[in-house]
Amino acid sequence: MPSESVYGIDIELTLQDSFYYASREAGETFLTRPRIMHTALYYALGLFPSAFRIAEHIPRYVPHRESSKFGNHVYLFPAVASNEPSYTTRRFAVKPDEFRQTSERGSANFKETGYMKMIDPGISFQTYAVCDDKATRDTVLDELPQYVRVGKKLSLARATTEPFAAPIQEGAFELSHPIADLDIDRSTYTIKGGLEWERMNPVDLITGANLLGPHFELGDSNPQALPSDLRFLATAES
Repeated sequence: MPSESVYGIDIELTLQDSFYYASREAGETFLTRPRIMHTALYYALGLFPSAFRIAEHIPRYVPHRESSKFGNHVYLFPAVASNEPSYTTRRFAVKPDEFRQTSERGSANFKETGYMKMIDPGISFQTYAVCDDKATRDTVLDELPQYVRVGKKLSLARATTEPFAAPIQEGAFELSHPIADLDIDRSTYTIKGGLEWERMNPVDLITGANLLGPHFELGDSNPQALPSDLRFLATAES
């Protein structure tokens, strides 16, 4: 019997260091957008088993999802900055070392110098973990680390958590938090209009839409509406 409630965790990540990843290139400047992709958060929060940035260098999302003890029973939303961040720009110069891939060293598109536009410490990012049931939620809550590493520079962030439960509602709602386009099942949700996209790597984000389907709301004065039945890369091929 399908659950009538969503059991989740409100997660806030507060940067302790400057935060950088190359999300957009403008000439010689590489800008960090005020988002943390959930593809990175699954590893950072320990839900996936592989520290790929140290061991394998490349993520294998679907195999790692399948080998995780939580499987696809926990959905993480991408994280969004709670406020407009401030930035610091620094020049970088890349020197060859053992951590660079052969393909990068041989590519004419790999820039040796440029400018990194990094988000300053102190900004917080908001995300949510939605679990299949209360028992899974409580297990995840117990195992989430207090500090995580995010971004290309493995910047330190403090994680604070708060469990929640919310009734599942059926009907029309306006999406109020980004989701990955490969996470939404079109047989469960109907997009009625207002579709807004953001090109991201490795998956694009749906940042706005009028949807029809199961959802839940968080907050009292200005509630957010979020889909309750998303699966991580559910429509992606292995």
